Amino acid sequence: MAVRLGEIHLRRYPLGPGMILVWVLGALGMGVAVYRWIVGLGATTNLSDGRPWGLWISFDMMSGIGLAAGAFTLAAIVYIFNLKKFYPIVRPTILTGFISYTLAALTLLVDLSQPQRIWHLIIYWNVHSPLFEIGWCVMLYLTVLALEFSPVVFEALGWKVPLKIIRGITIPLIIAGVTLSTMHQSTLGTMLTILPDKIHPLFYSRLFPLYFYLTAIAAGLAMTVFESYHSSRTYGYPFEIQMLSKLVRGI
Repeated sequence: MAVRLGEIHLRRYPLGPGMILVWVLGALGMGVAVYRWIVGLGATTNLSDGRPWGLWISFDMMSGIGLAAGAFTLAAIVYIFNLKKFYPIVRPTILTGFISYTLAALTLLVDLSQPQRIWHLIIYWNVHSPLFEIGWCVMLYLTVLALEFSPVVFEALGWKVPLKIIRGITIPLIIAGVTLSTMHQSTLGTMLTILPDKIHPLFYSRLFPLYFYLTAIAAGLAMTVFESYHSSRTYGYPFEIQMLSKLVRGI
């Protein structure tokens, strides 16, 4: 069921222990980020050239990007496979993906030792590096997500010409988004295949790219159900349990 802006009613959240904890953790995180930018990454995390990645990279990049995979998965389901019954949850899912990828890009400014040099990725190409491919795909896919969500903004502003243009290139945008997502979701697994001495033999596999891609699809669909439930509670519209139950079958 599509929900109009005028039908949305925000639910007020009481200022309880949970909300206070979220704000406290957020403030601590911002404080640590500022401290990291002042004293540097090595002094903050004890990382070095010999151990350049910490535990956090597994959460903000490896896992965070996978949880945002619902955007390209739902877009492909609706526009490529023409399953229009899932259309009501496409826009919220694309918005979730856009926010997730934006946050991932911002966290890179904390993760990178020299964040001021991130533009080097555009100028100095290292086509043999998996991170080069991931960086370019994430940048391009973030642009695609912004364009995919732009009709919501254009409709609200009454801009008919840009809206018509975006609607005319919807299918090429979806195809580009699916292609870019497939590339960088699988390449996240490729980064682990080149580190056999860093991974226990019990868990190492040459099929990491395939595993990462398939688990990203499953995690993205699960995240779609999760955010649909909480957004229905927040905005006061019915939870689409019948539609989402069919979606869960793909997990």
